[in-house]
Amino acid sequence: MRLKGIDPDNAPESVQPVFRGSLDFFGRVITPSLVMAHRPEILLAHAQLGQAISASTVVEGRLKTMVSVRAAQMVGCPF
Repeated sequence: MRLKGIDPDNAPESVQPVFRGSLDFFGRVITPSLVMAHRPEILLAHAQLGQAISASTVVEGRLKTMVSVRAAQMVGCPF
């Protein structure tokens, strides 16, 4: 069973900043964000985790990018 994402036009105000970030970065609101938006607190926590990882300097930025690309390849991510 697949979960359907919420309609971005009727999304709660609390998730709008995450949706705008997705639009800016990917050109669309990606499916994982649409699905997680059924539980805004989970989507917001996920977004905060992503921001913390991006801001961290423990691992070099280039290596983080390479790991992200490889992980996406391994799961067949289309973007």
